[in-house]
Amino acid sequence: MEAIKIEKFSKKYGDFTAVNKLSLDVPVGEIVGFVGKNGAGKSTLIRSILNMIHVSEGKISVLGLDSESDSKEIKSKVSYIPSESSFYDNVTCGKLLSFSLEFCDSNMKEVEELADFFELDLTKKIMELSLGNRKKISLIQGFLKKADIIILDEPTNGLDPLMQNKFFELLKKEKNNGKTIFLSSHNLSEVEKYCDKVAIIKDGELVDYFDMKDVKVNHKQTVSYQTRDGINNSFELEGDVNELIARLAKMDLVNLEIKTNSVEEEFISYYKEEK
Repeated sequence: MEAIKIEKFSKKYGDFTAVNKLSLDVPVGEIVGFVGKNGAGKSTLIRSILNMIHVSEGKISVLGLDSESDSKEIKSKVSYIPSESSFYDNVTCGKLLSFSLEFCDSNMKEVEELADFFELDLTKKIMELSLGNRKKISLIQGFLKKADIIILDEPTNGLDPLMQNKFFELLKKEKNNGKTIFLSSHNLSEVEKYCDKVAIIKDGELVDYFDMKDVKVNHKQTVSYQTRDGINNSFELEGDVNELIARLAKMDLVNLEIKTNSVEEEFISYYKEEK
């Protein structure tokens, strides 16, 4: 059974189709990245999974439950962290998170541990927080819930690089505990580094879905070199790298670079291609 199964899902607003006949299986226990430009349909799909908006065509199921008829049960099994959240400005972080405990099976000790992990001062009021610290509130709320599936929409926006690394440490720990992670992100390098599978959506349609292990094996390499007499050359590596090195060793080189193209570069190619 898949954690999330999407079958020919479409969402229409009048004559406009936000998502068109999208099918996608999210396996249990994996981190699946969901990538696309603004307006591609990522948030529309996420909100439909959670029954915040209704499916126009097709079907979405979560842990075998129907996204609409079983919505209440699904919400008990899923933790959702939106890209943006609003809080009461005059409430302290501690009081806000204490109130959040009314809706999940956690305790104040866990709040304090997560606050310490994310370096959040619980005595500060929401109005005193930076964008990054407000994001930490959302993350702590999401991790307090004992859910089977964690759905995150742009979770690292506003976090500094060190805190982003800490966040993914926690996410990997959740995965190792059997949780399924569905991660929408614009940060392509973090998708490449941490996700098991990646789905790419463009103009409301799924254009690719692949296993990152396969992508890493098939990475293309670009060779660039400069000779002492001023010749510059750059090309994509084909064939055996040892044969290339033997050939280059006969040249009078002053500079050589063999670069593995990143998945980020390959992702961007999807964005640039016109249909």
